[in-house]
Formats: sequence, structure tokens, C-alpha cells
Amino acid sequence: MNPDPVLTRLREVSWRREFTATEQAELSAWLAAHPEAQADWAGDEELNGLLSRLPAAPMPSNFTARVLQAVEREQAATKRVAVPRSSRWWQVLWPRIAVALAVVGLGLFTYQQRETTRRATLAKSLTTITDVQSLPSPQTLADYETIRRLSPVPVADEELLALLQ
Repeated sequence: MNPDPVLTRLREVSWRREFTATEQAELSAWLAAHPEAQADWAGDEELNGLLSRLPAAPMPSNFTARVLQAVEREQAATKRVAVPRSSRWWQVLWPRIAVALAVVGLGLFTYQQRETTRRATLAKSLTTITDVQSLPSPQTLADYETIRRLSPVPVADEELLALLQ
């Protein structure tokens, strides 16, 4: 149930000061319209009267200094919270950059090592090829057909193959 705004305003005024004649008339009219709230209002008036008779709490001599220190601490905390977002971005980014550079460097080193190994293997192969005796002369290749006829390849025996099947 929503509290009545008139009653709420009158309660807040009664906590701070005595009612004026206009406010007292407004309260009387409201209580006449809402007789079920008269008991609650009587309890509130009694409580306000008891609270007004309490002695004021003693104020420490350094109250103002303590309040100002609290305000300064709060402002400093606000500044500390704001600093990591704007000026410390590099603290988050540098480790990532370092890892990325290490991976790229390791990749380049591995590539260079493999290229060196491949080139060494290629140089060794070329050395081996140069050590082989040179190819036959073109004259020998021109007489290749004669050489081929001198050493005929044996032909498969068709009859023997037919018997084996």
C-alpha cells in the first residue's frame, strides 16, 4: 500500500520542527478524514516528544577536520579508480605485445634454421653431383641405337607363360 504523500510530508515536518497554524489545521483535517490513522499519529507524536528531550550528542573537537579528511579520501579513491582505465592501459597491453614478439621471433629463428639446413643439404647434393663423372659424350649417344642392338633384351617365352596359366 502506498503511503499518503500528505501524511508523509507532515511526518517529516514534525521530525524537524513544530507545526505552524496552517500545518496544524491541515493535520487535523487529514486525521478527521482518516480516523484509522489517529493511533499511529499519536504514537509518532509521543516518539517525537521523547526524542526532542534527549540531550544533543557531543560533537568532537576535530569533527570538521575528520569530515574534510573523509572527503579527501573519497576523492583520492575516485581518482585511483579512474586512473587504471585511462593511463594504465599499457600495463595490460605490454605483456601481450611481449608474448607476440617472442612468438614471432621464435618463428623467424625456426624459419632461418630450416632455410640454413635446406641450403646446406642443397650444397651437399650439388657437390655430390659435381663429383660424379661427366655424362657420356654426344658421340656415344649418337651410337646409342647400335649399342642397344648389341645387347638385346630377352623376350618373354609366350608358350611357357601359357602353360603356367
